[in-house]
Amino acid sequence: MTVAAVGPTKTLPGSARVLLADNGSEVALCDLQESTEQPLVYSMDERLRLVVGRLAAINYVSQAQVSCIRLASGRVVEATADSELRTLAGFLPVRALSIGDRIAAPRRLPPPLNPQSMVADELILLAHMIGDGSCVKRQPIRYASIDEQNLFAVTNAARHFGVTAKRDEYAAARVTTLRLPAPYRLTHGRRNPIAAWLDGMGLFDKRSYEKFVPKQVFGLSNDQVSLFLGHLWATDGCVIWDGKQGQGRIYYASTSRRLMDDVRQLLLRLGILTKAHGARKDGYRVCWQLSINGMRNQSRFLNTVDVNGEKYFAGHEILKNLKGVKANENVDTVPREVWDQVRQGLKDQRMSHRAFSEAMRIKFCGSTMWKHSPSRTRLHRAAAILNDRGLHDLARNDVFWDKIVEITSVGRQDAYRVALAGADNLVAQGISMRTLSSADAAGSPPR
Repeated sequence: MTVAAVGPTKTLPGSARVLLADNGSEVALCDLQESTEQPLVYSMDERLRLVVGRLAAINYVSQAQVSCIRLASGRVVEATADSELRTLAGFLPVRALSIGDRIAAPRRLPPPLNPQSMVADELILLAHMIGDGSCVKRQPIRYASIDEQNLFAVTNAARHFGVTAKRDEYAAARVTTLRLPAPYRLTHGRRNPIAAWLDGMGLFDKRSYEKFVPKQVFGLSNDQVSLFLGHLWATDGCVIWDGKQGQGRIYYASTSRRLMDDVRQLLLRLGILTKAHGARKDGYRVCWQLSINGMRNQSRFLNTVDVNGEKYFAGHEILKNLKGVKANENVDTVPREVWDQVRQGLKDQRMSHRAFSEAMRIKFCGSTMWKHSPSRTRLHRAAAILNDRGLHDLARNDVFWDKIVEITSVGRQDAYRVALAGADNLVAQGISMRTLSSADAAGSPPR
């Protein structure tokens, strides 16, 4: 997918991973550039709702300096200085962005346009092997757990491959290990069926810090994604009610950053927002935690994903304790600059700030309200009072406004200019990034 090189406007780095609409997977821009296909991708329309568009062209420009942008959610984005990211004021180049600015990220992801399916036993075994399994060269395939229901799930799923699990007890370590030997004698060219299956997905001989979710999982229906996450969470996930703090703690932990990003994307398929952070101990790799915070996200997770094993019961305890808890509306807000649009609406309708406060059912406190970002619920109320379609869209769109917390230079990369048919943006690296429309690209002179 290559045409003549063009000027450097609105370039994206080759590392930018583009979300494909047909199978739900992400592919690096540099890999798409080598393809002759024009895949379907996601973009955002003028109402900031996700729509499907077709990638029309990817044009190599040159090497460009790339910045790493870290967001409050823990997401990491790579962009060139002239990559344009969507803000409330529109698309702005990275060079014009600062710490504290907020950019648009999808708050949910649709299921793939062409969903595939996996045998349930394969999906269950895959989740457990990613979490607590070991499948490396010249060693037996093993799975370790302290949860009897997880051990049962793996034993049962292994039978799908004709494998009978062998149980080894390690009382001192308080853990049980399952060996998963081949059901036949291994000779040259004949492998353990589980090893061959994992190898086909790129997961054979991967250490814990190298693991990831294979692309086949992203192409599944939401029901199968929920099944996969329920068994993955049963391994290195945490589901517990913190009585002292009066809140649920739900997170997944791993030393693999890629796995964290993959799980985040799968949770977005279920409309669940997350926050990632890493911690390092001397002599150890960074351990990443992907947390599900807030009453709404935790309730949605526990009502959608049945975590296997003992954690299932902990999840029901959290749900019971969350009943009657009022959601914190200030977690999911719209940038405070939106108040400029509200004030303009008040001026147009000749409505006083005091009258507006009364209609909003909040205490009038002068200019204090304009200093804070409104929740989506509060903004929706303002939209109804002013009968403002634009405000209504901002309160009900598909965007989560993520905050920039760090911008650092990470060296040079190949930079590309991307064109979509009938759209000027795409979803890449989990955010909205500007592109050209195919009409604009066709009118660009060669360099």
